[in-house]
Amino acid sequence: AHFTTTPNPGPVGHGFTQANLDTGQTYWSSDIGPFVRAFGLDTCNQVAGPDGALPEQQFEWLRAGLDQAEKDGKLALIFSHHNSFTLENDAALATEPQRLVHAEEFVAMLLEHPNAIAWINGHTHINTITAHKRADGAPGGLWEITTASCIDYPQQQQVVEVVDNRDGTLSLFTTALDHAAPAVWNGDLTPMGLASLSRELSANDWVENPTMRIGSPMDRNTELLLPAPFDLSAITDAALEAAQANDRARVMAWEAGWPSS
Repeated sequence: AHFTTTPNPGPVGHGFTQANLDTGQTYWSSDIGPFVRAFGLDTCNQVAGPDGALPEQQFEWLRAGLDQAEKDGKLALIFSHHNSFTLENDAALATEPQRLVHAEEFVAMLLEHPNAIAWINGHTHINTITAHKRADGAPGGLWEITTASCIDYPQQQQVVEVVDNRDGTLSLFTTALDHAAPAVWNGDLTPMGLASLSRELSANDWVENPTMRIGSPMDRNTELLLPAPFDLSAITDAALEAAQANDRARVMAWEAGWPSS
């Protein structure tokens, strides 16, 4: 289904390639613009249980990928479903003895790579931001950004922006977004109408606690500071503007094909 995407607006495959289809590999990496590399992981345990873990083969693939991203002068964002509170599943088949990596070892490996600036995940359905400091007391670390689920009220998503402060530091800005569908459904079956129905149903789920789901003010609209992992002066405004113009052109070309109604 990821490959049903057209070049406009793209990206085709959303990080997955033909090699993923050919081999069944369920994790991927892809550049987001010229200076950021994304790594998408598959932390789901295929044997049993809702919580996750990282098979050692995938763990070593990520380690090598982060090493290469550092050589390439790329900032790295890591994406997974499970977070550091739930990366603990030990279920395994005797016929598949591959070691499973859990949160403590995983975070320690990420902290060995200063260019790994954020781990973005979910699973617990609660907006949470967690700081992981370096064990040796060195400056810097890793920000873990956990976003609430789209199925639970208030059905928020999150924008993460990376900003060079031009003083040897960078900032990650996180902004929680609500979707634009009305809170009360009027019977409309368009995508916007179905979003409205979803919002109404989630708001009336009597076992939910929306206040808990949205997290504290410190878990939503934030500025998260880090020392720059390398000299960011090569990241010029002109290069960023060119990349952004290209992305906008693809979106505009796609929107031009929408029916007028």
